Amino acid sequence: KLETSRSAYCTLQFNGSPTASSLSPYCVKVEAFCRLHNVKVERRYTVSARGKNNKLPFIELNGWQIADSQIILRRLATHFNLNAYPDTLNAGVGHMIERTLDNHTYHLVQYAQTRVVVPMMRHILVGKVPASLHPIAVPISAWYFKRKLLKQVRSSIGRFTDDEYDELLKNDLLQLQNILGERSFLLGEEPTQVDCVMMGHFGAAYYCIPTARSHLYELLESAQFAPLLAYLERTKQRIFGDEFGQK
Repeated sequence: KLETSRSAYCTLQFNGSPTASSLSPYCVKVEAFCRLHNVKVERRYTVSARGKNNKLPFIELNGWQIADSQIILRRLATHFNLNAYPDTLNAGVGHMIERTLDNHTYHLVQYAQTRVVVPMMRHILVGKVPASLHPIAVPISAWYFKRKLLKQVRSSIGRFTDDEYDELLKNDLLQLQNILGERSFLLGEEPTQVDCVMMGHFGAAYYCIPTARSHLYELLESAQFAPLLAYLERTKQRIFGDEFGQK
């Protein structure tokens, strides 16, 4: 039987940057949830290790391995008796927003990133490939990474033109902002699990590699989405304080 105190666990995740803890929205999502609920976090960065589903993140809790961000959050909530949402109505609404973020918005953000893969790969390859090889390694890696992203996006939400992908992303942001309204967080004046999921997707994409300015930057930094950007910054400060970057 696992201990029920909110003791330390480690999360194995993708590397981040000085401005964000991980490139992966799902890694940021898990850490945000734990920080929100005062579960002590130990970050461990890995290149080769994978969970039992062959993906990251996965966590080790008292010797047990738990994989997939959805399952991790559910297991942690059950194990530590955490209230992810204040009531069943908010839990239902939050769940539907989470599914939209994980299965739709995520892929639209990925598509936006296909247009800035070169600066992304310059960041990712630092320390992994000698600088003298970057002129060769960066374009090759960028080509492969873009191809992989496009395959994932098209198989998940379909084939569209650039303008249509941009339109769909803008609409997702607009609906999130409409849900937010005048509240401090998506479902009220206190953050809940859905804010952790949002922080994962937009925190990783917006803060991690500032030199890779995808269409997401244009949208979030526009006057139209000033409330949504302010909410993103408020959530980052509330959950991570000054500890969001990779040390």
